[in-house]
Amino acid sequence: MVILDSDFRSQSGVIQTFGRKDIPIIALSSKGDCPAFHSKYVTTKIISPSLDDGEEKFIDFLLRLPHRGVLIYSNDPCAVTISKYQQQLKDAGYLVNISDAVSLEETFDKWECYKLSVSLGIPMAKTVLVENINDIYTAWDEFEKPVILKGTTLAGGMYHKFSHKEEISACWEKINKTVNHQAYSSRRSKIILQEWHQYPMTDNWSCETVYDQKSRAAGFFTIQRIRCSLNNDGTYSSRLFAGHHVACPELVEKTKKILSKMKWKGWAHVEYFYVPDRNTFMLTEVNPRLPGYSYYPSTAGFDLAYYYYADLVGIPYSPPTTFPKSIYLETFHYPGDLNMGILHILKGNIAPFPFLSSYLQLFVPGKKKILDPIRLDDPLFSFYTQVDIIKRFILQCFDYIKKRLSCT
Repeated sequence: MVILDSDFRSQSGVIQTFGRKDIPIIALSSKGDCPAFHSKYVTTKIISPSLDDGEEKFIDFLLRLPHRGVLIYSNDPCAVTISKYQQQLKDAGYLVNISDAVSLEETFDKWECYKLSVSLGIPMAKTVLVENINDIYTAWDEFEKPVILKGTTLAGGMYHKFSHKEEISACWEKINKTVNHQAYSSRRSKIILQEWHQYPMTDNWSCETVYDQKSRAAGFFTIQRIRCSLNNDGTYSSRLFAGHHVACPELVEKTKKILSKMKWKGWAHVEYFYVPDRNTFMLTEVNPRLPGYSYYPSTAGFDLAYYYYADLVGIPYSPPTTFPKSIYLETFHYPGDLNMGILHILKGNIAPFPFLSSYLQLFVPGKKKILDPIRLDDPLFSFYTQVDIIKRFILQCFDYIKKRLSCT
């Protein structure tokens, strides 16, 4: 088992999944202080280049490694790169299952995904591709307000919301700065203009699935958000801070429809929101990877990382169709549910009672409780994860102080 980018939450979230089944784990990361390297389940630790250093350098490193096994790819750019080079990796002895690069681009890119969803009759917020600021002015009268500008291959929570023509220039400048930032250069993102719909935080949903080498779904795990991350202005961002599994056949059918059309292979993390005044679910995005909260479905009964592995090595598996009651709380991360929750309660973006009531569910008997990133059976991993979180928090505090001092 070769896990790429083991410092990512999605990757470290499946280490215990495999380790508890006595599957040897080779963990790769570009960060020498990666908390996953301290897990008792990791048998081999390897410092690797970052994909940001160039995809050819990244792939060449993998091809030169003396180790082989099932390859666990990480975020969206990594998935696209692995898809592009998958035949070379397979020829070199890796086991990997992922859709072809064209199919990935057609779903991962939000503009391409919009065109596909419209053709399939799957609702999605009205969208248009904008190549320059004049395209926004041209489309302005055709859109209900407010609207957002966002990158086609950036995280769904990275957007700029506005309602007036006078704001176009400033928002266009902001989104271009984000899209062209060095941290996102490998994503080669375009920009879209999209209608904004109003809905409660708890109407954010996702559907997790994995498709085998013959494009057959192993099952589906739908999650309703109790809380998500918030931007500074209180608008919803994309990260799950608290949630629970709620069976939703409608989302399963929509997910099947779009992935079957694409003859999907590998993982899919598909996000939706429900619009009360239209009584409909709208597709937000399709991501060709594990979710950041991969530890949750794997622990709550839908072991999607193991199903991927079992299919590739030829082990029979029978995923369940129903799941026990559970709650997931990303309590001890930074940013995470606890620290950001307190901040946004003070800002007035979150009501205190719903926040507290979600934690009271920890005392409800008969319900699985997952507090990320705590792993009771992997104390060193848990400890070093908290050390890493505290370290990042302190560095951000120093950066904030420096910025404040430079403004005085």
